[in-house]
Amino acid sequence: MKKIRQFFAAAMLLALAACTSGDCAKQCCRIEPVDSKELSFDSSDKDLVLTFYWAKKMALSYAHDGSDPVGYWYEAALPNRQAFCMRDAAHQSIGAEILGLSKHNYNIMYKFASNISESKDWCTYWEIDKNDNPCRADYTSDDDFWYNLNANFDVMYACWRLYEWTGDKRYLLDGGAFENFYALSAKNYVDSWQLNPEQMLTRTREVNRKPNAERFGSSRGVPSYVESYGGLYSSSDLVATIYGGYDAYSKILAEAGKKEESAQMAARAEEYRKHLDEKWWSPEINAYHTFWTNKGEFADGEGLTHVIWFGAVKDAARIKGTVEKMLARKEWNIENVSYFPLLWYRYNYKDEAYKILKDIVIARRCEYPEVSYGMVEGIVSGAMGIVPSASQKRVVTLPQITGDNYMQVSNLPMLGGTVSVRHNDNKSSSFDNNTPDAITWEAAFAGDYENILVNGKSVKAQKRTDAMGCTISFAEVKLGKGEQACCCVK
Repeated sequence: MKKIRQFFAAAMLLALAACTSGDCAKQCCRIEPVDSKELSFDSSDKDLVLTFYWAKKMALSYAHDGSDPVGYWYEAALPNRQAFCMRDAAHQSIGAEILGLSKHNYNIMYKFASNISESKDWCTYWEIDKNDNPCRADYTSDDDFWYNLNANFDVMYACWRLYEWTGDKRYLLDGGAFENFYALSAKNYVDSWQLNPEQMLTRTREVNRKPNAERFGSSRGVPSYVESYGGLYSSSDLVATIYGGYDAYSKILAEAGKKEESAQMAARAEEYRKHLDEKWWSPEINAYHTFWTNKGEFADGEGLTHVIWFGAVKDAARIKGTVEKMLARKEWNIENVSYFPLLWYRYNYKDEAYKILKDIVIARRCEYPEVSYGMVEGIVSGAMGIVPSASQKRVVTLPQITGDNYMQVSNLPMLGGTVSVRHNDNKSSSFDNNTPDAITWEAAFAGDYENILVNGKSVKAQKRTDAMGCTISFAEVKLGKGEQACCCVK
């Protein structure tokens, strides 16, 4: 066995050496060794290097060890509140994984899942402080507290993404807190708050309002992540978030081998997607309406971010209309801006994504925790296009680099180990697998290419289309533990 491994390793080295001769030498990139085993990023684009290390330092300054009563946690709320809320933590979670904060993510999500209760009408705690208590800024009693109704489904969606990134099966059906939270959210929570598709345009803010709720009143069940719009009964961002939660739950059930239940949740998700398309789309504004008001009419505002964040829109023309309406808006709060780099890269608006990454360090309120975590994810999963899937034992890379630059991330945590990836512009990628198991590397490139050079050998490119209908060419490369490969296109 030892000789076989030695032979295979030698063959890999020869293949990589072959990639440094002839035409491939101009494109194929080697992963440069780094001294440290810590996460590192390098690029010829020094603006992005600055942003990455600014974001890494800022994000880690918000991370706390297990010495507080709540255990491992990071700040995911207003700075200095010493707490984490459901929305912020859900959206910071992948950035946190990139930074090696797995213990923090699991503990935070577990705290949310384990505190769901009937007395709160199947809500959990919107915000938890470092002392393991519901944050007093948002909670007085189980009858009187602040809660955005998107939250349960946002956490479900985040937990699936965390499983895909880490392979940690505790996020699946664990027979305890998570399994209970998913099931109660998918049924009891929806029924209690009148969130079934046919109720989305008939429900009011009186749902589950308690007569003794003197402090928060109608904020016990805000039907949107937009908190500043008065007279709000429902929103498209709430519909999209529920879609994302059911879609995630379907995948969780499928991964646990529960095919029938998975199909039921997938059908349920589709009901919300159809409701969004049939009721909320407006040809007049070429985008989705954002609010349904107490006047029985639609209104528009800043809530479109989450409509596309959860992948609820499948039609490329509607995605384009929605994104361009968002881009036309002059002012966005910093919370939304923190999601934009990942979103704009996802939908092929890479110039707009790059501008945010380059300029964010001078933006107003850039110290808000979501920002730094969002920029880390925006660089790694956006510009470098690195997205793992534990369920498929696959890692996709898709470079979307601005200018004639290289990017390299080393010791990137995922799938129980680390990987290192280097791109030379958008036509050459190398991958080093240091996870415990064999994986499939999907080396993807934007454009229609007939062939891809894999370790110097030409293979016929496979093709798919992205969310905007653009052609993606890719090669599938099997990599065992400790193996490395290089792919490039001409």
